[in-house]
Amino acid sequence: MKRFRLKYFLVGAALIAAAASCKKEHFKDGGTHTGKLDTDIYSFLQSRPFEFDTIVQILDKTGLAEEVKKNNITFFAPKDLCIVNYLKKRGGTKLEDVPVAELKAAMMKYIIPNKKIWRDEVSFFNVPGGGGDYVTNLAGDSMLVDAPARQDYNGVKEAGPKFIRIWYPNGYAYARSRRFDAANTWPETQEPGPKYYNPWVNSGNVITSDLQATNGNIQVLNGSHTFNFPYK
Repeated sequence: MKRFRLKYFLVGAALIAAAASCKKEHFKDGGTHTGKLDTDIYSFLQSRPFEFDTIVQILDKTGLAEEVKKNNITFFAPKDLCIVNYLKKRGGTKLEDVPVAELKAAMMKYIIPNKKIWRDEVSFFNVPGGGGDYVTNLAGDSMLVDAPARQDYNGVKEAGPKFIRIWYPNGYAYARSRRFDAANTWPETQEPGPKYYNPWVNSGNVITSDLQATNGNIQVLNGSHTFNFPYK
């Protein structure tokens, strides 16, 4: 725990220093940030140990490092904080005690092979029937990528920046429109059956979008996301 506290204290200090040295054009209003990299996805993650050293460790441990080195992919990159959230969700389990098969199945959800996803090409969710685009992850599961409605900005309606997010339906809610319905109205949540969290709630919200690596795109998820999209 002390290691994590020190790590994220240093992250904050590094971000303050970086912000002071970056030019204005390096930033997008609203927090999203894009950029072109001169390295592949795996090497980029390695170069950012304060954010991704645990992610790199999992990629190496599960044999998935080679997958994020392949061409024409999109990696929705969880931050190390997402792993912290995941371990807390598992009752404070240590990472080394999590079965490798479980880590591999979880990480495969974030790797989208044979497709580069661009923020500006993702459709908004607030359209008739529910918008968004289905993609297939490395495990062969359907994921939904969409953009929430733009917020008003300086009094101008829907003038705010565009964000995107990725959803994992957990085998239950593949109909886009179900995102608008209360989870307690769904058949699988009714008594006497088991209660599940709304599968759409724990989405992965992208905080840094369209990082163009030499072999694909990186969409960095907010640290508030919980790795593996837990739902129960």
